[in-house]
Amino acid sequence: MASFRGIGGKPVLVVFLGLTGLSLAGFMPRLTESLPGPREIVVVASDMAFYVDGDAEANPRIRLEAGETVRLVLWNKQPGVVHDFVIGAWQVATPRLRGRERDSLVFQVPEAVGHYVYECSPHSAMMRGTIEVVDVQ
Repeated sequence: MASFRGIGGKPVLVVFLGLTGLSLAGFMPRLTESLPGPREIVVVASDMAFYVDGDAEANPRIRLEAGETVRLVLWNKQPGVVHDFVIGAWQVATPRLRGRERDSLVFQVPEAVGHYVYECSPHSAMMRGTIEVVDVQ
């Protein structure tokens, strides 16, 4: 360690880490490492039903973990029909999308374990399902 006079004559303490074999690299996050992003779920609106991308079940139960962050992508594949994705209990909703449009929203799942309804607000009689929030174990 060394001490120098800085601006206004105040003493400044300088630590030379290179001389001690230490470096700041061990204390700073690496630029190539990043925090995991939100879990992405793609929901497709087609034939007056919701489908989780890659699954054939209409209006499936979507299982989420309490407190997790989710990026929900709504893809409206139905030309000429407007759809949205709404979780009313959480006040979470995508904008209404015209056919062949996509949009997404990021939200944090509440900590309250239970079952919640999701729906398409213009077609809630046909396009609705359940979100199951489970405790993280």
